[in-house]
Amino acid sequence: MHDPAQKPVHLTGSTSTAEKLCFDKNEFMKANFSVDEFLHKNRNAPSLEQLRDNLGLYLKGLRAAMIDLINEDYADFVNLSANLVGLDQSIETIRRPLEQFRSDIESIHILINENVTELQSQLEEKRQLREFKGSLQSLKKVYETSTKLQDLIDRKLNGEQPIQAVDLERAALDLIQLKFHEKHCSKLLNAEKVAKIEHLDEQLHLHLRRFFNDALGEARSSNAEHLERCLRIYITLNACPQAERVFREDVVAPYMSGVIGEQQLQNSPQGLAGIYSKILNFISLNMTDLLRLTLYSEKFPGFNFVVNSYWSDVESRLELHMNSIFAPGNSEVFYVKYKCTRDFLSKIEELLTSSGKQAVSFYRQHKQTKSFEARWNLPVYFQICFQEIAGHFESKLEPVLQDDTLNSKSDEKSYKLLPFNAAKEALTRCWAEGVYLAEVFPKFYKLNVQIVLRLSRWITDAIAVSKGSNFTKSYTRQQLLIALHADIRKLDAYLPDHQQLIVQSVPGEQRTRIFNDVLGKSMAALADTLATHLSIIQKTLVELLIVECEAENVRQVNDLPRLYRKTNREVPTRCSGYVEQMLRPLKTFAQQHESQLGTLVVEQILSEVASHITKAYFKVVSDVLTSVQKTEESLRRLRNVKSGGSASAPVTNSSVMSDDDKIRVQLRVDVTSWKQELAKLNFQATQIDKLVELSNLVEDSIKLKDSSN
Repeated sequence: MHDPAQKPVHLTGSTSTAEKLCFDKNEFMKANFSVDEFLHKNRNAPSLEQLRDNLGLYLKGLRAAMIDLINEDYADFVNLSANLVGLDQSIETIRRPLEQFRSDIESIHILINENVTELQSQLEEKRQLREFKGSLQSLKKVYETSTKLQDLIDRKLNGEQPIQAVDLERAALDLIQLKFHEKHCSKLLNAEKVAKIEHLDEQLHLHLRRFFNDALGEARSSNAEHLERCLRIYITLNACPQAERVFREDVVAPYMSGVIGEQQLQNSPQGLAGIYSKILNFISLNMTDLLRLTLYSEKFPGFNFVVNSYWSDVESRLELHMNSIFAPGNSEVFYVKYKCTRDFLSKIEELLTSSGKQAVSFYRQHKQTKSFEARWNLPVYFQICFQEIAGHFESKLEPVLQDDTLNSKSDEKSYKLLPFNAAKEALTRCWAEGVYLAEVFPKFYKLNVQIVLRLSRWITDAIAVSKGSNFTKSYTRQQLLIALHADIRKLDAYLPDHQQLIVQSVPGEQRTRIFNDVLGKSMAALADTLATHLSIIQKTLVELLIVECEAENVRQVNDLPRLYRKTNREVPTRCSGYVEQMLRPLKTFAQQHESQLGTLVVEQILSEVASHITKAYFKVVSDVLTSVQKTEESLRRLRNVKSGGSASAPVTNSSVMSDDDKIRVQLRVDVTSWKQELAKLNFQATQIDKLVELSNLVEDSIKLKDSSN
């Protein structure tokens, strides 16, 4: 068959156009060609119409190339169809042997599966026979061992004679063997035999129980060998819980029944502490050797007589027979009982600490420990404390101001205002012995925050009342505000000490770095809340002083022209009385309250007051000088008119000072005196608003007059 060589395909007529295409024609030859990607790459073509035209040209070139290819290789296309003649017959010839071969393989596979199934069935039957044989052997052992164990119990353990540890050990081994074989032949045992095995188990545990109690008694007389062997037998039998139950029922319960009860609580001279002391004495009286072997060493693992025997019985009896200790009605009594109980529980934990953290954790997570802690109604106790502390504090805040709110005879340690003393008392009482319990720390701290915020609200109300027009108390507004300012700063200085008190009240394991940071931020926020009132109080004091200094005094400047016009007064050399009247409240305030408010605060207040007065003073002086100047000019024009309007006006005697000049001089003397008195209060002229301008104003008025003359 002729196989012509392949010829390369050329796009006839497209060579000239390929160079003009706006896209790369090789993109169509890629295996992962995508229309979307092609359009995305050619999105910058001159226009969609040109892209469409170029694609059309490329399509025409492809069609022409295909036709040329068929024409050139026509003989190859014809030979290809001729070579396919008879292919179906060849395929059919091969198919039949292949199908026969597949059928043979399937039959062999079926045969193998049948043999495997039969073999598995025979193996299963053999396994069952082996198990049945083992069960028969175990059944035989059960009968032999039960007879042997019964004979041992009848001969060695029954009767009044003391039980020997070796006999119990043999019986325990026989019981273990009996239990083992019973498990392997349980389907072959009848009910009678099962009951007999259970009876043997009960008999052995009864004898072991008696031996355990005898061993405990012998251990108290310094012979602990039998106790060790008894504990080892319990471990051998995997019966540690039974040993704990026996100790609880035979040793713990009889003792506790005579110790725990309402009658015993009432008759105890030491109250609940005496009951707990007797409960703890049980350990030293009856559990010393037991704990030495099981708790303080790893010689006999698996026992926990403290929790499962001792504590379980004590806790259940406390809940059932002495539940009056949980009553939270009287907060003081509840606190004493709860603290006494926490000390009792702590001593039990100390006992378990020697065995490791796991033993302590098991005790804390024990269901009876959880139940016992839940019986103490701490939320109710806190509510009672909250009502007592917050109620007493609230009674000092209503009404907002009373005649005894300000205590003028207070010492340095106490606050001047009664609500502040009540607030500090409430804050410290939250952490006082007899009130605070670590288990409700978040609630007590929240109460601290509420006390400070409630005091802050009272301060706001007190400031508002002090601004009212109907303020009638045995103390003045100024005294109230100054006492508020001093007490707020004093309380703010106390908060760091109070923070240390809170930290000391928290258990050591909770004093983490995060706790200290959060507590510090919280206390700082409370301090900021109190500090916001200081600026308001200072502003109110400024307003009161302004009213006291400025109201009528500054307006007296307007009376100066009336005092000097046509009165023939002498040239002024002393300041007017209104200056002293303006200064007197400032001096009095500084002298009386600097020790309470501090020099810096007093200077801030006086600076604001002086600035406000000086501004008003400047305005009035400016108005007076303007009025004097206008009056002087009017008189001059009037004299000119009377003199006939001649150019040469009559010359006044320059040695005689006019009334207007006296007014200007008096103003200069007053302003100079005001400036000097403020300097005595440690104020520079530049610290007081408009003071420099006021001084320049009166000086310029005199200079201007001199220049005009």
